[in-house]
Amino acid sequence: MNDLPVSPQWIDVSQADDLRDVIHRAVACLAQGGVVGLATETVYGLAASALYPESVGTVRRLGRADSDRPLTILLRGPTEVTDWVPDISLVGRRMSARLWPGPVTLVFSQCLGKGLSGRLPGEVKSFVAPFGDVALRCPVGALVRDVLRLLPAPLVISTGPTHQQSIPVTADALRGIPDLDMVIDAGPTQYQRPSTIVRIDDDRWTIEREAAVAAATVAQSASMIILFVCTGNTCRSPMAEALCKLILARRLRCSLDEIPDRGFVIRSAGIATSAGLPAAAHAVDVVRAVGGSLENHRSRKIGVNLVRQADYIFTMTTDHREALLSAAPDAERRAFLLDPSGEDVDDPVGCDFDTYRRTAQMIESMLEQRLDQMGV
Repeated sequence: MNDLPVSPQWIDVSQADDLRDVIHRAVACLAQGGVVGLATETVYGLAASALYPESVGTVRRLGRADSDRPLTILLRGPTEVTDWVPDISLVGRRMSARLWPGPVTLVFSQCLGKGLSGRLPGEVKSFVAPFGDVALRCPVGALVRDVLRLLPAPLVISTGPTHQQSIPVTADALRGIPDLDMVIDAGPTQYQRPSTIVRIDDDRWTIEREAAVAAATVAQSASMIILFVCTGNTCRSPMAEALCKLILARRLRCSLDEIPDRGFVIRSAGIATSAGLPAAAHAVDVVRAVGGSLENHRSRKIGVNLVRQADYIFTMTTDHREALLSAAPDAERRAFLLDPSGEDVDDPVGCDFDTYRRTAQMIESMLEQRLDQMGV
């Protein structure tokens, strides 16, 4: 970028009168082929427009990325992942939907040339993905998201340089770096740790670097999430949750505690409830009698994020399903009545133990059928 001064422009966000001006200056620099030091929610990185091979090459040369690790392409939102990975696997869909926006980089094996990566300049491809893998990330930070929103090209980023891997890359670490055109100093980052890196090979995944997001959270994001919904989340849906875990433990030949390790997360929620209510006493007793537990159950009100993450949603009644879909219409293909025959499961609230026991037996029979249909 020949018209910029040799020394990097240093913009301190805390001293700026208008943040929008800072964003526009960063976008203008990138759009003209500049290399910008930019904060994400994790650490500071070196960023360049994917349309400029020389700038992307500078990011590769100056950044802390390993020589065999792809540079990261930042996305505006999770749904853009299919633009870069058209044949994305189910595991890839789950992880991108559940971990993004967030401090996780997903590396898709041998995806170079597919989707939008096939439209990158040839020299850029060799810098971004030297071995054919494509690294994608959807950041949380408002500043970098505003830059992405206005930049008319993909943004490539690499962690800034440091000699000690354990030291977070700050804005000050970018001082004096040659060939850097601008630094946007936004102060300390949210996590002050690098992103967690997860490699996805079809339906298999491995953690290459555990950092800002813990391994347990990553594992849960790859799991099949089954959600049961009723009104108050104190009777029917908690029983369905507990009974489903028992059935899965039998089918998978594992303990209840091992179910998440086998790739299943079972949850329940209520359409109209207060958070933190215990399960009904008879529900607790019925589940205990068959080897399960609801002693620690506390009611949860259903929310958009919970619905969005679920692979399967089973409601107790038609009214529950309609209420759910009125708030989250995009869940229609994932939301079903628990009863495969299409009948409602009546609410046993206020009834005696035998009524709860019969309700639990009906729910268990329906669960067996539903799990068979799901191929579990």
